[in-house]
Amino acid sequence: MNKPVGIAMALLLGFDVAGAWAEELQGKVRSVDQVERAFVLEDGRQIWVAEGLSIASLREGASVNALYEERDGKKITTRVKITYTEEQAK
Repeated sequence: MNKPVGIAMALLLGFDVAGAWAEELQGKVRSVDQVERAFVLEDGRQIWVAEGLSIASLREGASVNALYEERDGKKITTRVKITYTEEQAK
C-alpha cells in the first residue's frame, strides 16, 4: 500500500472511532444546578454542561435533546437543544 492511501485510511479509521464516543440523550429536566453547571433528568441521569455552553436558559420541565461524551465518569454535554411548551417559555 502506498503511503498516501495508508494515511487516508488511518485518518478515516480515527474519525470513525472518535465519532462513536458521542452519544445522544433525550429527556425532561427535573432539576438544574447553576453552580455545578449540571442538570438531572426525570429518569435520574445527571448531565454536566461543557464550558462554553450557556446553562442560563435551562429550566425545570424543559425537554432536552443533547449530545454528550463520557469524561472522568461524567456525562458532559457538547451540544444541547432545549424545548419549552408555550407556558414554560413565558
